[in-house]
Amino acid sequence: MSTSPSDASIQVAAAYYDGQTTASTAVLLSIEGGDLLLCGNAVELRWPLGEVHVSERLGNTPRLLTWSGGGHCEVNDQAGLVSLLAQVGAGRHWLDGLQHSLPWAIAAMVLLLVAFAAAYRYLLPWGAEELAMRVPASMLQKMGDSTLETMDEYLLEPSTLDAARQQSLRDAYAALKTPADAQLKYDIIFRSSPMGANAFALPNGTIVMLDGLVELAQDDNEILAVLAHERGHVERRHAMRMVLQSSVVGLVLAWYVGDVSSLLATAPAIIMQAKYSRDMEREADVYAEQTMRSNGLSPCLLGTILDKMEAAYLAKVKEKHPEAGAAKDDSAMDYLSSHPATQERMRLMCPG
Repeated sequence: MSTSPSDASIQVAAAYYDGQTTASTAVLLSIEGGDLLLCGNAVELRWPLGEVHVSERLGNTPRLLTWSGGGHCEVNDQAGLVSLLAQVGAGRHWLDGLQHSLPWAIAAMVLLLVAFAAAYRYLLPWGAEELAMRVPASMLQKMGDSTLETMDEYLLEPSTLDAARQQSLRDAYAALKTPADAQLKYDIIFRSSPMGANAFALPNGTIVMLDGLVELAQDDNEILAVLAHERGHVERRHAMRMVLQSSVVGLVLAWYVGDVSSLLATAPAIIMQAKYSRDMEREADVYAEQTMRSNGLSPCLLGTILDKMEAAYLAKVKEKHPEAGAAKDDSAMDYLSSHPATQERMRLMCPG
């Protein structure tokens, strides 16, 4: 690098460390004849600029000037150092410019937010799905047991169906051919609840059927269609995926450490409060459709009972809020937001 006689006209204060002790010496930096000069109390050093490395600017942190053989300088005067280096064509680095550019800062923030949103929308569900399929059956059993225990304590009551009726439904379900070999041991249990006509699956393969569903159905095959749908949720690990997605920290730890035991305590609350996504409902519908067809049953039966369940749910909302139209509409929209429209589901399962 060539310089002019005026090179030394700019001087920048710095702290010099000789690399031998922790003590620093105040010096002035200047450039002369292609060399970096360090002048201070009992210190006068000269280094070729080509051998001096200048750290990039990061905010207001001190810049470091280093060279071979040990020793370095720390510079707090950012503007002064920029002016000094500009004499020999070593101006501000492009990164330094970006850091002090408001448009670039805003653009970087927007990109960061987009990246986080994309990770939450796509990467998190993908990671949860991949990990959910690897959770051992023993862990799923513990989650299912703890969730059922909590629900029995706060939400469910013993079934009023007679034992013979319960067993006949269990036998009918056990006789179904399924699209794939069972990954878990399935168990049908019966409960009653103010929730009305419904059934839901736990991570361990336990399917809880409420008395209201049995009373609502006019054909046992409609009940089998619902059970096949719930089994689809289990086979696709939907409950486990919701637990993992609801705990980002737990998901990361489980992914890298391979231990999901930390999620056991929160699983019951998450499973009881969470709702399956519309995509999950469709996956379970497909599984139910395949099950019904492989057993010579019409998949339209699922659409029929779903239509009845939706009507019963909305009637219960209307009964609960006879004068609160807004509350009724909000509850109905909350239901429909997580469940694909029944007519749409019937059209897919029972075309024509």
